[in-house]
Amino acid sequence: MNSSSVVKAVEALKKGKLIIVVDNSDRENEGDLLGLGAKMTPENMNFMVTNARGLVCAPITSALAKRLGLKAMVEKNTETNKTAFTISLDGTNEIGGITTGVSAYDRTATINKLSDPNCEAKDFVHPGHMFPLIAKDGGVLERNGHTEAAVDLAKLCGVTPVGTIVEVLRPDGHMARRDYLSQMSNEYQLPMLSIDELSEFIRENGLDPIDL
Repeated sequence: MNSSSVVKAVEALKKGKLIIVVDNSDRENEGDLLGLGAKMTPENMNFMVTNARGLVCAPITSALAKRLGLKAMVEKNTETNKTAFTISLDGTNEIGGITTGVSAYDRTATINKLSDPNCEAKDFVHPGHMFPLIAKDGGVLERNGHTEAAVDLAKLCGVTPVGTIVEVLRPDGHMARRDYLSQMSNEYQLPMLSIDELSEFIRENGLDPIDL
């Protein structure tokens, strides 16, 4: 097994950098920029919004969603890949001078607070500009999505299992595919990792996603 891609991705994330995570060509066949919620900065958030252009979301565990009382966005999820959106949120004004909630600074303050092990439901207001996604407890071995990849990678990095992801769109508005994502990886020196590589790494090393 070649685990170098996973190792490089984890090393970059621990340093507060972003990576690119791609999924299977027979699934969504897309790439997301991914960062750790605990290490997100306004600069990285602005980079995500400017250069990826998709919807910025916050993958979290089911335990955190339950603790914060984050209910599903809809009662019946009919989305193709059953992405588990919860109600949206912003951090309150008290946690860092948040105003409208949409600026890179405000969204960073929200995701940083969501990554705080001591955060409480009262720290957030609804609706907001950040979109939590609940990862399956079994991680990428249960569901091979970017949501699960973000939470599993956060666990591998030893930080609160909260991530920040955003789909990468081309400048013309179409979804970015492998060729464009590879160019982006080279241009900005962003490690690129596939969900299959992460799944294999976890499986081959006998890691239990629930206990990572």
